[in-house]
Amino acid sequence: MTTFARIALFLILLLVTTASFASLSATEKKMVQSIKMERNAQLSLLEKLVNINSGTMNVAGVHQVGEILRREFIQLGFNTEWHSLPFNMKRGGTLIATRSGHKGKRLLLIGHLDTVFPLNSPFKQAIRRKNTLTGPGVIDDKGGDVVILYALKALKKAGALNDVSITVVLTGDEENSGKPTAISRKPLLDAAARHDIALDFESGIAHTATIARRGVSHWELKTTGKEAHSSQIFLQQSGDGAIYEITRILHSIRTQFSSEKYFSFNPAWIVGGTNIHADKNKSSATVSGEKNVIAKTAMATGDMRFLTPAQKIRAEKKLAAIVKQHLPGTSASMTFQEGIPSMPPTARNLVLLREYSELSEALGYGKIKPLQPGLRGAGDISYAASLVKASLAGLGPFGEGGHSIKETLEIPSLSMQTERAAILIYRLTRG
Repeated sequence: MTTFARIALFLILLLVTTASFASLSATEKKMVQSIKMERNAQLSLLEKLVNINSGTMNVAGVHQVGEILRREFIQLGFNTEWHSLPFNMKRGGTLIATRSGHKGKRLLLIGHLDTVFPLNSPFKQAIRRKNTLTGPGVIDDKGGDVVILYALKALKKAGALNDVSITVVLTGDEENSGKPTAISRKPLLDAAARHDIALDFESGIAHTATIARRGVSHWELKTTGKEAHSSQIFLQQSGDGAIYEITRILHSIRTQFSSEKYFSFNPAWIVGGTNIHADKNKSSATVSGEKNVIAKTAMATGDMRFLTPAQKIRAEKKLAAIVKQHLPGTSASMTFQEGIPSMPPTARNLVLLREYSELSEALGYGKIKPLQPGLRGAGDISYAASLVKASLAGLGPFGEGGHSIKETLEIPSLSMQTERAAILIYRLTRG
C-alpha cells in the first residue's frame, strides 16, 4: 500500500470531520472584494520587485526587495526584523514579520526574496502582455511574496488581523542556501517551533496544492585503479581501472533504483583519467590522461531525492553495498552532503488540503487535489515540516518557465491565489 493510500485509509477509519465551507461569510466576501479592488496595485508592486535584481549572491538586491516588503508589513502592524548571516556566507539573510495574538491556529507563512538570476544576467526586466507578466522571479518567488502581503492586507481591512499569531518568513537564500543550513535556516526553524501550521507560497500548479515534497542530498563518488599500460587492462596485476569501476557503480544504481517510486539519483557530471582537478565547490573539473594508460582515478557528482527520511536511510545503505562490490584492482568511496530535508505526506496535511479545497469551491474556483510529489523540487517549507502540526505548499500564483529566461506569471492567478490564501488564513486563525 502506498503512502498516500495509507493516509486515505487513515482518514476514512478515523472519520475525519471538518467544518463545512459551503459558502463565504460576510467578512470573507468583504476580503474577496478588497483583493479584487487591489489587483492593479498588487501587480504594479510585483513588477517593481521583479525589476530589482535579487540573485542570491546579490546581497544588496535581496535587501532592497526585502526593505520594500518590510515597510508594507510595518503598515499592517507587524513587527519586523532582519536576521543577518555571517559575512563569509555572502547571503542576504532572512526578513521576519510577526504579529502575536491568541485566536486560532498560529500560522507560519513562508516565501523567499532571492532568485536564480545573478546580477549580470541579461534577464532583467518585467514585461507585461495581455494576461501574462514575464520577468526574473515573477513566480519564484516574488509572486508568492505579494500573495502573502495582499492576503494580509485584505484581512487587515476586514478587521481580521486583531489578536492573531502570524509570522512571515522570507529567506534571502532559498535558491542557494548558505552553509551550514543549521545557521542559515535557524530563523526559519526557530519560527516553526512556535507555530502550528506552515504555509508555503512558492508557485502553484492549477487545481493542486502540495502536501509532500521530496528532500535532496548531494553525493560524490570517487574510484581508483592501478595506473598501467592499456595493454594490461583486465589482467590480474593491473585490474579494470577507475573508469570501469565508476561505470559499474552507476549502472548498478540505475538498475536497482530506477523503478523506486519518488526516489531519484542523478549523476550531474563525471570525469576520469590519470589526474583530476576539481574546483573547491565541486561544480566543475578538468582531467588529463593518455589513450594508452589505464585510468587511475574517476569522479562523479550529483544529487539524490527522497520522499521520507526512512527512504533516504534505506537508499544510503543500499548504495553503500553497491559501492563495496569492487572490480579487480579498484576501490571506491561515496560521500553525502546534506541538502534539504523532505516534507513527508501526513494525514494532517491532507486534512489541511481538504479545507483549502472546500474554500476554493466556495470561491467558485473548483476543487484542489494533492500534487504528485515527484513534480516539485525541495524547498524551505521542508525545514519547518517536522516542527509544525500540518504543512501545505504551492500556494503562490501559477505560471511557467521557472529558473529560465521564460519565467512567466499567469496574471489572473495572482488575485485568485490571494483570495484563496486570505480565506484560508482567516479560517485557520478563527480556530
